[in-house]
Amino acid sequence: MNHLIQWLFTDPVTAESSVANAPSGAAEPFHFWIPWIVFCVLGLVIWAYYWLEGRRRFFGGHALNKYVLDKITGQLALFSFVAFFIMFGRWALDNTFFADRFWRYAWLAWGMGYLVYWGYFFAFKYPDMLRDYRRRRTMEKYIPQPKPKKAKTARAAAR
Repeated sequence: MNHLIQWLFTDPVTAESSVANAPSGAAEPFHFWIPWIVFCVLGLVIWAYYWLEGRRRFFGGHALNKYVLDKITGQLALFSFVAFFIMFGRWALDNTFFADRFWRYAWLAWGMGYLVYWGYFFAFKYPDMLRDYRRRRTMEKYIPQPKPKKAKTARAAAR
C-alpha cells in the first residue's frame, strides 16, 4: 500500500531520477498526449455542437431524450474541461502536486464512474422512463386540456 501511495504521488522529475541511467533533471515521459488531447477536444466539440444545433435538430419535441442528452453532454464537457487542467499540470508544472499520477488516475476513475452510471441508467431506468413518457404523450392526445379562464382584470375594466 505504501508503494502505491508513493507511486501515485511521485512527481515526474523525481520518478525519472530514481530510474537507473537516467539523466538528472529529466522528467518521466508521458506517452498518451495526442489521444488524450483528441478525446478532450472532441468532447468539447460534441458538447458545443449539441447545445448550438444538435439539441433541436435531433430531438425536436422529445423531452425525455433532451433531458438525458443534456445531462450526458454537460458531464462530458466538464470531464473534458478538467482534463486540460490536469494536462497543463503534467506538462508545465513537472515538480508540483498537480503533476502527480494521482490526478490522471482520479480522472480516469471519474470517467469509469460516468460509464457505470450511464450504463446502469440505460439498462434499468431508461426503459421505464421511456414507457412512462410515451404513456403521458398518449394521454395528452385524448384527454382534453382545460380552457384558460378569463382574466379578472378584463371584466373589471369592462364595467
